[in-house]
Amino acid sequence: MNHPDESLIPLDQFCISCGIEVSFVHSLSKEGLCELVVREESTYIVPEHLAQLERLARLHYEMEINLEGLHAIVHLQEKITDLEEEVRNLRRKLRRHQSPEYE
Repeated sequence: MNHPDESLIPLDQFCISCGIEVSFVHSLSKEGLCELVVREESTYIVPEHLAQLERLARLHYEMEINLEGLHAIVHLQEKITDLEEEVRNLRRKLRRHQSPEYE
């Protein structure tokens, strides 16, 4: 994905401000749980992944959830989101097919 440089967040600054280890973020990136971009020998966080990265850091550092646990949590959150979308779509279809006397 191509991002303008000004939208990217320097990894080292983010880690210092949040009190987390750079190696932790690199581990998340290797697992596909966040996206990092390397430009001119500096590493940056993609802004769209910032909220998830902060959430995963809290789970890891405050609740001591390991990398495998974080991966499972993210997978389950994605599954829940997909199922919620499916329920919304089914409700819309049901409303379209219901007769006015049942509304």
